[in-house]
Amino acid sequence: MTRPLRRFEYRSGDSPRERGRAHGEALREPVRALAALRLELVARLPGFGAAGPVLELAERHLPLLDALAPGPAQELRGIAEGAGLSAAELVVLNHYTDLKDLAPGAAPAETDGCSALYARTPRGTLLGQTWDMHGTAEPFILMLRAPEADGVPGAWLLTLTGCLALAGLSEAGVAVAINNLRCRDGRLGLVWPAIVRLALAAPGATAARDAVLAAPIGSGHHYLVADAERAWGIEATGTRKRVVFDGAAPVFLHTNHALDPEVAAVGDSLPASTTHERYACLAGGLETAGPPRDAADLWQRLGSHEGHPRSVCTHMAGPGDPHAMATCAAVVMEVEPRRLLAAAGCIHGREPERFSLA
Repeated sequence: MTRPLRRFEYRSGDSPRERGRAHGEALREPVRALAALRLELVARLPGFGAAGPVLELAERHLPLLDALAPGPAQELRGIAEGAGLSAAELVVLNHYTDLKDLAPGAAPAETDGCSALYARTPRGTLLGQTWDMHGTAEPFILMLRAPEADGVPGAWLLTLTGCLALAGLSEAGVAVAINNLRCRDGRLGLVWPAIVRLALAAPGATAARDAVLAAPIGSGHHYLVADAERAWGIEATGTRKRVVFDGAAPVFLHTNHALDPEVAAVGDSLPASTTHERYACLAGGLETAGPPRDAADLWQRLGSHEGHPRSVCTHMAGPGDPHAMATCAAVVMEVEPRRLLAAAGCIHGREPERFSLA
C-alpha cells in the first residue's frame, strides 16, 4: 500500500520537551498504536514472553539516554507525555530492533532492514536508503521537521510517529543513513535513534563520525554519515566498532551484512536474509551503469524490483505474514542544495515527494 507522507513540523523556540509534547499530542493515536504494536512484537519473543520484562529492560535504558543525549531524551519524554504513554513504552517504539537482539531464545521472523548508497556525483553528494522493517510499520512513516535550536542545526528527519529519527539531513549539510546489523553481543546502550540525532547535530561528517564512535552502542547498526566533502561508514555492535568506509571512493553501498571481518564474527544473519541479493543488485548496477547520475537516478535504483520479492525495494510481507520485511519508506538526500526525496511504502515506479531545507 502507498500513501502520502505524513508530515509534522516543530515550532521554533520550543524546548525539546515542548516539541515532544506537541508531537505526542498531535499524533497521539498513531504513536500509541505503534508503541502497542512494537511492544506486542517484542513481548512475543521466547526470551521475554510478556510485556513486563520488555518494559523493565526498556526502563533501564533511560538513565543512559538522559545522561548522554539530554535534548533527544527530553524530546522522547515529551512525546510520551503528549501521547499518554510511559517513557519506557517510547523506548520500545524507538529502540525496537536493539531490544529484539537482547531477547534470549529464537530469532524473530523478520530480518534485514535497509539498503544504503552514497555517491559523489558531478551534481553533488548524494546519500540514499530504503527503510525496510516489519510491513506493519509502514502506516506510521513520518517526515519530521526540526528547526534550529540551541546551536543544533535544523533538519528534515525520516522517522516514525513517536520516533526521534531513522535518517535525515541537517541545515549544516550533514546526512545520516543507517542499516540494521543483527548481532550476538547486544547490551544496554544508547537508544539508537538518539545516536542519529547526535550525528545530525554535528557541524560536519567527521564530527558526526566521532559522535557515533563515542556513543555506547546497544546492538548492531551501520551508520553512514556524509557532508559535501567527507563521508564515513561505521559498523557498530554491542562490543565492536569499525570504520569500513573513509570517503576515499566516490561510491559506497551497504546492506545488512558486516563488511569488517571482526564485526561479522559477532553477526547473526538469518537464512531468510536478502542482504546479499540486494547488495549484488546495487553493485551490479554500479558496474554496468556507473555511479548514480543524480538524485532521480539513485531513487530509481533504490526502487528496483529485480528479483522481486527479494529485491532492493523489498516485499516479503504479505497476508500470511504482515509483520515480515517490506520497504516501508525511502529517502534520497542531496547534501549541497539541502533537498530530500522521500516516500512511504513501495517506491518502485513512484514519484517521490520533495522537501527542502532552504
